[in-house]
Amino acid sequence: MIEIRFHGRGGQGVRKSAQILARAAYLSGYKTQDFALYGAERRGAPITSFVRIDKKEIKTRGYIFEPDYIIILDETISKTTTLKGKKKVTKVIVNTHNPVKHECVVDATKIAIDNIGNPLGANVALLGAFIHLYKLIPFENLEKAVRIELGKYNKELIEKNINAAQKCYDLVRCY
Repeated sequence: MIEIRFHGRGGQGVRKSAQILARAAYLSGYKTQDFALYGAERRGAPITSFVRIDKKEIKTRGYIFEPDYIIILDETISKTTTLKGKKKVTKVIVNTHNPVKHECVVDATKIAIDNIGNPLGANVALLGAFIHLYKLIPFENLEKAVRIELGKYNKELIEKNINAAQKCYDLVRCY
C-alpha cells in the first residue's frame, strides 16, 4: 500500500487534490481511499488530506502517520508539522522555487499563474509532479481524473489545469 499525505491551507484545493489523485489511481486499476482532516475550517487554516492506493482492498482506516509521499502545497506551513512521521524512504514534493536538500521541488504556483492565471491551480499542477515520481499512474489517467473531478468548470479551465500539471510533470526536480 502507498500512503500519501497532502499539506496546504484552506482554499488551496488540498481536498480536491486528494480526490483527483484517488480518481487517477482508481482509473489505473487501483483501490483507493481519500479523506481530509479539517482544523478551524476557514480559508487559510492548515488542512491535511490523505490518499491510500493499493492493488487489493484497503481495510486500514484512520490518518496516515508515516506516509510514503508528502505533498506540500504551501511551504509556509511549519516543517515540523508537514514532515512529522517522515521515513527515510518518504519522498517529499514541495511547491517552491527554492531547491531543498532531500526534497523534490517544482514552482507549481508560478506554473499555475502562467498557465491558468490563478495561483489556486497549483493544487492540480502539483499532481503532475507526483505522477512523474510515482510512475505507476499514467499521465493520461490524471488527465481523465481532472476532467471528471473538475467537470463542473468550463473546458478551457480544465485544459489549462491539465497543461499546468504537464509542466510540473516535466519540471519537478529532486535534490
